[in-house]
Amino acid sequence: MSGQTRVFASGVLSSVLLAAGIVAGCSAVEHRPPESSEAEKRSAQAEIAAYSKSLSGQRALTRDEARDHLSAVYSHVEPSAVDVCRHVDENPVCAWVVHYSEELAFNAVAVDGNQVVVFHGIIAATESDDELAFILAHELGHHIADHLDEARGSRNAGMLAAAAAMAALGRSTGCSTTACLEGLQQASQASMQLGAEIGQRVFSVEQEEEADFLAAHILHRAGYDLDVAREMLLKIGTKSDKGESSFLSTHPSGPERLAGFDKTIALVREDGDGLPGEELLAQDRSQ
Repeated sequence: MSGQTRVFASGVLSSVLLAAGIVAGCSAVEHRPPESSEAEKRSAQAEIAAYSKSLSGQRALTRDEARDHLSAVYSHVEPSAVDVCRHVDENPVCAWVVHYSEELAFNAVAVDGNQVVVFHGIIAATESDDELAFILAHELGHHIADHLDEARGSRNAGMLAAAAAMAALGRSTGCSTTACLEGLQQASQASMQLGAEIGQRVFSVEQEEEADFLAAHILHRAGYDLDVAREMLLKIGTKSDKGESSFLSTHPSGPERLAGFDKTIALVREDGDGLPGEELLAQDRSQ
């Protein structure tokens, strides 16, 4: 089918979406803020819009300055991250390696091997240790909650579910000729890829919320100012042109994320010890 646009009949695509989404949605994160109301999201959206008008550019940092800043902040964040990691007890390895990248991208990523890569561009965008600490703690949160393994599992589950849906479709339509079977095989491969994407992305919004949730606890325990740290979420929010998350979004939208973080801040301050407490979270969700 080289050079052609692969077209799924609406029923086929619906089957793939449903199968992959249901299987990938079977897992659940353990640490998330309570659901934000629409009014809270609108308030966060307005704050982001106002903030974007006064947003300054990146600082002029040399490579050595950025690397040293990253190293200094990580050395302060790490002990509290270890405490939270051991308390959560989802990943047996509570030790990480943080790398500095000279790339100017506004980004930081958690990668295999309990490693984190922080790009020069996002370091230069921070205006305080608290903001950079949030970036680090968020990526460490992905490792603490074992999100990388979960993402691999969701991807595999989505692929299998999509393949099963296509096989069932073939049986129901009586596909038996060579041409039909070849077409079904090609469509099945494409649907498995789509299923993999869906399986991986269904969890991503929840995982980002959980990483923010754990990051807030790490920062509070390390003595950082959460109100200053949330400035980074305002900056991230200005880079999003969405008012709400789309179905295949890999992150919560800016307003959703900011509103959720504000709820997390309230929980952290009420709890006091900087360690996630499921009983407090469950109580808040039930209200």
